[in-house]
Amino acid sequence: MEPRNGRRPRDEAVSAKEPRRPSNFDELRFKPQKPVQWFSPGVLGASALRVAINATFGEYLDKRELQGSIDAGPLLHHADKDEIWIDYISDTGDGFASTYSVAWLAARERLVVEGSELPRADVVVLGGDEVYPIGGAEAYENRFIGPYEASLPWLPADNPEMYFVAGNHDWYDGLTAFTRSFCQGGWIGARRTRQTRSYFALQLPHRWWLWGLDIQFNSYIDEPQLRYFEHVVGLMREGDRVILCTAVPSWTHAADEKAFYKLGYVEHHLIGGAKAELTLTLSGDSHHYAHYLGDSGGTHKITAGGGGAFLHGTNDLHEHVELHPDKDPQVGSQRFDLGPCYPDRGTSRSLALGAVTLPLKNPSFVAVPAAMYLLLGWSVEFGLRAFPGRLSRLDQSGAAFGWLDGLVGLGRNPVSVLLVLALLGATYGFAKPPDRWMRRKVPAKAAMGVAHTVLHLLVFVTSMWLAVHACRALGLQGAGFTAASLATLTVLGAVLGSLVMGAYLAFCCAVLNAHGNEAFSAMGRMGYKNFLRLHIDAQGVLHVYPLGLRRATKNWRPDPDNTAEASWLAPASEAETPKTHFIEAPFTIEGRKQ
Repeated sequence: MEPRNGRRPRDEAVSAKEPRRPSNFDELRFKPQKPVQWFSPGVLGASALRVAINATFGEYLDKRELQGSIDAGPLLHHADKDEIWIDYISDTGDGFASTYSVAWLAARERLVVEGSELPRADVVVLGGDEVYPIGGAEAYENRFIGPYEASLPWLPADNPEMYFVAGNHDWYDGLTAFTRSFCQGGWIGARRTRQTRSYFALQLPHRWWLWGLDIQFNSYIDEPQLRYFEHVVGLMREGDRVILCTAVPSWTHAADEKAFYKLGYVEHHLIGGAKAELTLTLSGDSHHYAHYLGDSGGTHKITAGGGGAFLHGTNDLHEHVELHPDKDPQVGSQRFDLGPCYPDRGTSRSLALGAVTLPLKNPSFVAVPAAMYLLLGWSVEFGLRAFPGRLSRLDQSGAAFGWLDGLVGLGRNPVSVLLVLALLGATYGFAKPPDRWMRRKVPAKAAMGVAHTVLHLLVFVTSMWLAVHACRALGLQGAGFTAASLATLTVLGAVLGSLVMGAYLAFCCAVLNAHGNEAFSAMGRMGYKNFLRLHIDAQGVLHVYPLGLRRATKNWRPDPDNTAEASWLAPASEAETPKTHFIEAPFTIEGRKQ
């Protein structure tokens, strides 16, 4: 019986059997998934729980020490080639349409882009976060393995290889599903997997190397991994050149000098110790394209996380970063300047305003502000009933109930006061100040939390005033008046409270350059995809082709009558065929010095 998703044992030839082409979506070996609704209560709760578990028990869940018992060495079988083509694709496995659009492009036998003809890659490197929101066997099948198998189901020979860097979403189960899916040998469609650990080193033609690191969650470099790369260093010669792949672009976290230390250790002590030269560092995690160039001109750091996940903005990126590769103050620093971005910073700032659509893109989120406004309304109504006089009963004095009365009512009993303090604590904890405010992080978080809380309270009181007067106009009294007022308040809270959250995120992202992740995840934009195609030519020169996809294709159709090599799903029409372009002009990096 053939394993699911066409993954065969490591030693079985992929050309032994052509897979049967599906004639409809029901015959696919996976279920295409909708994009993750990041602000749905279920996803928020599950993600928060996973983060908390990893923060508390991360060392106990870490599978990397166990990987030390698995035989592994540098993968040297590419070194004798005359040239090689490599794809770098990161942050896949979200919605099917965007993930498959990129996979479909990467699977073409040849891509013609602005007059340049780029053949299909011999090696595909996945830069991290192969699945969202949480790694698991079923999630990998439906969100990553299935779409990539469908894009390139079979080849008779010259099968490409696929390698994986582990991202934080792959790490949430301690790498269990990641290891089972990608580190045991097998096939993903026509591509074979070869690595046996969550890190790897490839020896490439003309004394180039490609390293894939696993230092996720800002964790230490485990001893087996350190020994592995020390062994690789022993095989290198002075003047070799290195492409380094890591899951997080720590060079963009300029406000936190410690963020770069672990990657800096690899650069300075391992690669530098071998007298090799690090010329290109690649990362995903941030779902955009951003190219930083060292002031010396020969070192590039690129974030290319556009493989399928929701878009991240670029307007919060620093134009210049100063990197210290080691804690030793005697080790010099290097400045990197921001070059082309995708989307560009101005477009990103405009797109950030779309965060106000949060309730449309995450409809289940409305339950959160609805519950919050209902509790506040109940506490205020309870407080008003507890005191004699003009505000003693909402059902009798509703006609005289004013906006200020509702605001004062928030402080008339301990229950409402505690709820307001709880809201303030939640908004304080949620606040993420921009990097330029990090030296005064606590006051900045407090200011953002207070502003966010006040905005919610003003909208709450307005909603309560509207609810009371609407029910009073209908002539309701007694328990019916109270129930109808609170029900109306809950509905208004669901809509207006969600819009307040969206407006807060839009303002912070577009104006303050803060909350970029939250603002863009609230929108779930699937445009501006990107990946890199690299080429080491016969002279040892590295060519970098940054490929962009402005819009993902949403409509696909089964293609049962095509050849065995063709993708199982094709664009529904010629007009919907994914069209790629160069994000910036392709550039070159010279090979080793003679």
